Amino acid sequence: MLVSTTMLSLKTLLNEHPIAFYELVMLCRDENHVCFGNSGMWLQGEGLIEANGRPHECVQDIVLAAAEGEGLALALRNPLAEQPPETAPTARDAR
Repeated sequence: MLVSTTMLSLKTLLNEHPIAFYELVMLCRDENHVCFGNSGMWLQGEGLIEANGRPHECVQDIVLAAAEGEGLALALRNPLAEQPPETAPTARDAR
């Protein structure tokens, strides 16, 4: 339930406040990152980061599992979706 709720918040954040989404990802990836402008206050108001400016541990885990890419190419993927196998077996392998 926590993952689903957090993912909904992240999708909304990405669509409506992409700079805040970027700042949250950077906070999760780099403990020395400092938010630009009022992004930190906004993220705190949304319950995604703590009063000390750090992401909640559970939010950080979800963000790290779901965020892909860098900079303007940041995207979300479902961290619970099955990942395709590295090499899928073929009919020839079954012989």
